[in-house]
Amino acid sequence: MDDSAFLEPLFRRWQRRVAVTPEDKAAIAAMPWSERTFARDSYLVREGEPASVCTFLIKGFAFRQKLVSDGARQIISIHIAGEFLDLQNSLLDVADHNVQCLTRCLVGIIHKSALLDLIAARPNVRRALWLDSLIDSSIFREWVVNVGRRDARERIAHLLCELADRLRSAGLANGQPMTSR
Repeated sequence: MDDSAFLEPLFRRWQRRVAVTPEDKAAIAAMPWSERTFARDSYLVREGEPASVCTFLIKGFAFRQKLVSDGARQIISIHIAGEFLDLQNSLLDVADHNVQCLTRCLVGIIHKSALLDLIAARPNVRRALWLDSLIDSSIFREWVVNVGRRDARERIAHLLCELADRLRSAGLANGQPMTSR
C-alpha cells in the first residue's frame, strides 16, 4: 500500500497520548501493508483460526463478537475507521473471538511478525499500541457493565454516546452523513 493517508486517524489518536515522531510514523507507513475490501457481514477474524495478521480498519464499521453454546452471538465491541481490529492477535497464536463487517469495509492488513519487529525497534509505537489495547480493555469493561447492569434504554444511550465520542475523537463526525462506500 503506497498511500499512508489511511493511517492519519491512528496517528491523530496516538498523538494525544504518546510523542510519536515523524520517524515512527514513517516506519509504520513503510511496513508491508496490503489493502483489501470486505463485503458487509464478512468475517475478518474467525475464532479458533490461526492469528497470523493484524487488521486496521480504513473505512466502514466492524464488530467483535463471541458465539455461545446455543449458537447465539454476543457483540462485545464496535469498531470505527482508524482502529486496529485485532491488535491482540499479534501476541496470540489462535484468535479467541470473531470480527465481522457491519458495513462494507476497507482494511489494511499487516503480518503480525512485521508489527512485532516494529514495536521491538520503536518504543513510542510500542507504548501507543499498549495504550490502544488498554483503551480497548476499558471499553470492554463498560460493555460488560452495559450488558449486565443497565436497562435497554440506558444500554442504547451508552452505545450512542460512546460512538459519538469515538467518531468525534477520530475526526469522523463532521456533521455530514456517513457512507460505507
